Amino acid sequence: MIKEGLVVFYDTHDSIKADNICLSQNVDADLVPVHPDISLGCGFMLKTGWNNFSNLIKMLENQNIRYRALYYSKKTGMKREIELLYEDEK
Repeated sequence: MIKEGLVVFYDTHDSIKADNICLSQNVDADLVPVHPDISLGCGFMLKTGWNNFSNLIKMLENQNIRYRALYYSKKTGMKREIELLYEDEK
């Protein structure tokens, strides 16, 4: 089973900025297309291991990077379950 945290952004600019900060600070996160089950955001999301998720969120908030939604993802074999944790109502 693979457990991950997903961060969905408002726009591409924020997603690329977040990815660049992750790269510069050696944070283990990947910028990937938004999962088909998620209809929010700009089309990109950051994906990281669940054990690193809270650190990623703290880093984004410290860098004033806006995010639209947060998800928990669990993949077992070919089946993936996604749970919304937070959605900004703006």
